Amino acid sequence: MSTFTPSDLLTAWTADPVGLALVVLAAVPYLLLVRRAARAGLRPSAWRVTFYALVGVGSLAYAGCGALEVYRADVFWVGALRVGVLAAVTPVGLALGDPVGLLRHLHPDGAHPLLRFLHGRVSRAVTFPAVSTLLATGTLLVVFVTPVFTWSVTSRVAGVGLDLALLGTGLLFVVPLLTDDLLPRWATPPVRTFLAFVDGLLDAVPGIVVMTATTILSPGYPGFTSGVSGLDPLQDQRLGGGALLAVAESVGLPIIAAVFLDWIRSDEADARAADAEADAAQASRASLATRPTGSGSEVGAGTGAGEADGPATAPQADASGLWWEQDPRFASRYRRTAPDADEDARSPEDASGPPPRKG
Repeated sequence: MSTFTPSDLLTAWTADPVGLALVVLAAVPYLLLVRRAARAGLRPSAWRVTFYALVGVGSLAYAGCGALEVYRADVFWVGALRVGVLAAVTPVGLALGDPVGLLRHLHPDGAHPLLRFLHGRVSRAVTFPAVSTLLATGTLLVVFVTPVFTWSVTSRVAGVGLDLALLGTGLLFVVPLLTDDLLPRWATPPVRTFLAFVDGLLDAVPGIVVMTATTILSPGYPGFTSGVSGLDPLQDQRLGGGALLAVAESVGLPIIAAVFLDWIRSDEADARAADAEADAAQASRASLATRPTGSGSEVGAGTGAGEADGPATAPQADASGLWWEQDPRFASRYRRTAPDADEDARSPEDASGPPPRKG
């Protein structure tokens, strides 16, 4: 193979069967899901579909059939960049497409097998923020501080297994972070923003470890002896650490931004719900205040009953609790009136003498 040049990053392509299979598995089910959602009148978000196609499937195709696949065994930093893309970029693109949200709208009863799995105990355990973050970061460290990276470029089976592991551990963290109801209740939008920030810091650890290493971490890597990179092995390894670090930080910022925007939308939704509840309560109080106490027929019926059965009085809203104001015999006589009309309404008999004693 000829010496690697930067232009090869755009021109080198190969029809790798495994890479093509991964692209088909990622693209076709989502396309069918979007089509079903459109037929059901859900109108999937155009920007989400675009992110899924370009960032998710596009990065997967580039890692599986582009220059990252062609030179993965000959240039260390290209192979390291491929690992970073599969572990961070592709999962973020797939998660931003919101396939779980579309599936949930099509199956609101949660009867779909994937939805049942996502809400099961095993899924809850591995997607717990601390667990998923350690899995993602730990996988990258294991790849480069052990012979795993060398095995992945010399063995087809090991290479496929590593690709699936990178995609899986990346999705375990990103999908719950960008999807509602997959994390515990305490993982509110502010908490998820903090988790995304912490994950961005931890994702930088593998790149820093590889970049600052003073010895060769993968001595059996074939590219160190092929001369295709045109670089010193230690320099090539340091460039690989820098590529990992660049990918981690470039992806971490969009994740934080996406979670922060979700936080803003959540606050706006809560504010609208609170305003609607306050408006409904105010309308209910206004309706009760303007509602008539009874119709004319009801008043007449009440009067007739009073004449037949004896005097009947309604409880006074402004009664003070004194016995002569609540006794039916004296309630009308000692009913409180407005201060201005009190002197005019009071008769000489009322003004003279104390109130009669009960009994």
